[in-house]
Amino acid sequence: MTTLRKLQVEDLLAIKLAGDCQISPDGSRIAYIVQEIDKEKNEYKTSIWMAREGKEPIQFTGGTKDNSPRWSPDGRYLAFVTNRSGSNQIWLLPLEGGEARQLTRIKGGCGNPVWSPDSKYIAFTANLTDEGIAPEAKDDEEKDLYKKYTKDVKVITRILYKMDGVGYYTDKRSQVCAMPVDGGAPVQLTSGSFSHGEPSWTPDSAGVVFVANRLEDADYRPWHNDIWYVSREGGELNRLTPGDGALSAAKPSVSPDGTLVAFIGTDPRDDGYGLSRLYVLNRATGAVSPLSGGLDRPFGNECISDMAGPAGGSLTWSPDGQWIFAQVSDAGQVHLVKVNAASGDVVPVTGGDKAVHAYSLTPDCRRAALAYATPVSPSDIYLALLDQPLPESAMANCCAVLTGGGVVEIPVARPNAALLEQVDLPMPERFLFSAGEGCPQADGWIMKPAGFEPGVKYPTILEIHGGPMGMYGVGFFYEFQWLAAQGYAVVYSNPRGSQGYGYEFGQCIIADWGNKDYADVMAAIETAVERYDFVDSDRLGVAGGSYGGFMVNWIVGHNDRFKAAVTMRSVVNRWSAMGTSDTGYNRISQFGTENWWEEQNMAPYLKQSPLLHASKINTPLLIEHQEGDLRCPIEQGEQLYAALKLQKKPVKFVRYPGEFHGMSRTGKPWHRIHRLNMISEWFDEYLRK
Repeated sequence: MTTLRKLQVEDLLAIKLAGDCQISPDGSRIAYIVQEIDKEKNEYKTSIWMAREGKEPIQFTGGTKDNSPRWSPDGRYLAFVTNRSGSNQIWLLPLEGGEARQLTRIKGGCGNPVWSPDSKYIAFTANLTDEGIAPEAKDDEEKDLYKKYTKDVKVITRILYKMDGVGYYTDKRSQVCAMPVDGGAPVQLTSGSFSHGEPSWTPDSAGVVFVANRLEDADYRPWHNDIWYVSREGGELNRLTPGDGALSAAKPSVSPDGTLVAFIGTDPRDDGYGLSRLYVLNRATGAVSPLSGGLDRPFGNECISDMAGPAGGSLTWSPDGQWIFAQVSDAGQVHLVKVNAASGDVVPVTGGDKAVHAYSLTPDCRRAALAYATPVSPSDIYLALLDQPLPESAMANCCAVLTGGGVVEIPVARPNAALLEQVDLPMPERFLFSAGEGCPQADGWIMKPAGFEPGVKYPTILEIHGGPMGMYGVGFFYEFQWLAAQGYAVVYSNPRGSQGYGYEFGQCIIADWGNKDYADVMAAIETAVERYDFVDSDRLGVAGGSYGGFMVNWIVGHNDRFKAAVTMRSVVNRWSAMGTSDTGYNRISQFGTENWWEEQNMAPYLKQSPLLHASKINTPLLIEHQEGDLRCPIEQGEQLYAALKLQKKPVKFVRYPGEFHGMSRTGKPWHRIHRLNMISEWFDEYLRK
């Protein structure tokens, strides 16, 4: 009998994340991305691997920044993106043998390759200035000293001039281009001071549909996107969606007969609190119709994880045009579904406790590649036999509406099996909770400590997710497993405001943070205290990031239930964040005011600012923040730290230079390790007494 060891913090450096899985046209092979950590260089590297049923996976490319594998429809080539030439360019690898050759050589780099159905062209996006396509070249050393030493100066003229995870915008825009694969020059299909993306071919290979916000005041309505069409030779752009702002479009996909365009749409008027739904556009009439069959769940992957594998997956039509395949998030799970293109009926394809983060289908839709996470594995690759369904089985003790589903799944790549099979990884238990009569039920999960012993009471940490329109679920969460390895029970939940429980469940907290959501997270932890005898009611901690950090700040400003708290990249002052957050100005409509700076308009923002309750905070608080955070700027953490330190309250401030908002997921590896150590050390100091 083998004794399992506890998870170590530096195991994070050994975990490989697999995803963006692409199945070959004949269904025999799956190309996928593996992301690994180079701990010596403190960076990530990606390569393309190949898997077959019954065979060991093999590494297929030797680069360290290879991604976006895409099969040609005729099966002759694998296109991929790599930086081998110094910038991201598209290369072609002949599958009959031979060396990879560079296809694009465009200054500024390019990506997002999409094959035309006839395998003769590739559409892609390139970051271009007004000069258009220029040849790839290394920048010459600047001789003019003034230009050399002032090129880092930012001169801002736009209201939308920065974006977290991207940085500060330059004069480049994402443009859609196309290029023949057997020779010929690339053609720039779009232009102007707008960003264009998500190209998808028409079935006759004659043109491309894509999404873009080409409004004159685009920066003032940043979440608006229309669907457009352009010929592969270029020319006039034809807007397909009405352009009235009622829907913002994404992921367009043209039906096999070319008459319809399926797309994911959101209503900008929901201010990010609505659902992403499936729609179809009739190209002849311009009519747009919802196609979600009354399903009150979002299309796409809303499951939050700090170990998310490379995403991937396009809306896919069955060859007869009867079905559209897509992802749906439902009560902590993410599944592949198919939607009837005539009736809108939604049929689950996959089932069980999993979070599908990437998928692709063969042209006949009889086989699929799936990449998904479970609570004890961050990303594995499966071959799914869609024509061999399993018997239906409803999920028990769960708020899911997509019950049933399930197809034969054959594991073809489990990159972390050898590591994770050595480690004691507790399996979370789902429970239901409610804040009281008239309040909806929602899902919570509890994770026992590693090495759990019956009859022992354990200190317990309540974790709160960000968004707020995110969703905890059945994916792998390293932070939770790390805390469990340190001897903590971990509780997490989906309070009102979360995705995966319907439109009203999310909408009800707009401009009302700290009310219904606060009641729910407190109900989650109190339900766990009451139901599980191993939870030590006198040794509770709370932690959360972004909006979850707001909720931590709100909780400790309103009660002393917790013995210690960790607030990460948090919201502290919603009034000041309106002018400092990357798209803060775009939240005005949520609060029903004309602006935020005039005295008569300040009250709604200050009402939801935990800073106003800093005098009532007695809980020892660790404040963690990233200095390059453009979503919740560092000034948020600074304000709370100054307020608590001035009162001589127990507080510590940890700042991570050179990091964006998503550091816990994609930041420098050793910063992520440091962060985990700081969290556990803080809780050890106050919950081990």
